[in-house]
Amino acid sequence: MTVAALPRSRLHLDFLLANDAAPDFVLFRDAALASAIAQAYPGKGRYLGRETLPDFSPVRMLAARKTNRAYYRHVGEMLADLDIDHFIIFLEGEPLERFICDLPMIRSIELWEEGLSHYVDLTSDRWYAARGILQALCGFHSHAIMRRRMDRSRALVRDRFEQRNLRLPLPIATEFRSEFLLLGSPLVEDRLITKRAFLSALRQVACASPWPVRYLAHPREDGARAREDALGAGIAFDDNRSGLAIHAQRYGYRAYGAAVSTGLLDLGQYDRSFFLAGLFGLKRMHAVLAAWPHNPLAVVGDSATLERHLRDIPV
Repeated sequence: MTVAALPRSRLHLDFLLANDAAPDFVLFRDAALASAIAQAYPGKGRYLGRETLPDFSPVRMLAARKTNRAYYRHVGEMLADLDIDHFIIFLEGEPLERFICDLPMIRSIELWEEGLSHYVDLTSDRWYAARGILQALCGFHSHAIMRRRMDRSRALVRDRFEQRNLRLPLPIATEFRSEFLLLGSPLVEDRLITKRAFLSALRQVACASPWPVRYLAHPREDGARAREDALGAGIAFDDNRSGLAIHAQRYGYRAYGAAVSTGLLDLGQYDRSFFLAGLFGLKRMHAVLAAWPHNPLAVVGDSATLERHLRDIPV
C-alpha cells in the first residue's frame, strides 16, 4: 500500500506528526508549507499547485476551464506515477480532494479532522452550493461540488471529539498572564458583522472580564482595523505574527474566548474557554455550537453570562 496525505495547513501537518502517520508522499497546494513538510517528512513532499479561479467574465472563465482540465489531468498522472492507493485528506468538500478520491487507483480513504468545521456547519448550505456552482463554471472537478460533506461511509473518519481516535499535543506555556485572551476572527473582513457591531462586542467583553483583555489578531484580519478597534475598546492588541501555536507555547492566560475559532479547541483549556458567537451577534453560529453534543466548551450568548462564567473560574 502506498499512502499519500494532503495537509492544507500547519495544523494538519501537526496532526500527521502527532499521530505517527508515515505517508510515503505528502501532497501540498500551498508553497508556504514546503519548508515545514521538508523538515517533517524529508524527500516526501510533492507540490500540486492549485486550480485557477479567474475574474468572472465569460472569456476568462472559458480559459480557466481549459486550464483546470489540464491541471486535474496533471495531478491524476502524477499520482498514477507514484502508485498511490491510500489517501489521507482533511477537507472533504474541496474539488481537488474529491477528484483524487474518485481516481480509480485509490482503494481506501481516511478523513482526518481539519478543525471546527469538521463537526459543525457554520455557514449556510445555500452559500456552499453557490460556491460550488461558480467553481463548476470554472472547470473545477464537479462531482458533488454543491455538497458540503462527502459520503463518510467511504472513509475511516478520525477526529478528537466524536470518534476520539485522533490526538493533538496541547501547548505548555512557560509564562503566565493574568488576562483574558480573545482570539481574533475575520468577522468584519468576511462581512459577517459590521465594524460597529464588532467594536460593540469587544467593549462588552472588556466590561465582562475581571481581568485585562488581550486581542490576538487573526492572520486574515486587517491588522490596522483590528488594532484600532481593540484600542478603541480599551484592550491590548497583539498582531500575532508568530501564530497561535507559538504564542500558546509562551503564554498562558486566565481564560480564553473567541466568536468562533478552531484555535480554542487546539489550546485544550476547555474549562476556561468560551465560544462567544452570540455575543458578537452571530445567532446562527451560536445555535449551531450550542447544539453540538460533543462541544467541550461553554457557548456564551451575552456579556452578563460571560461575566458569571469568568468569575466562577478558579484562581
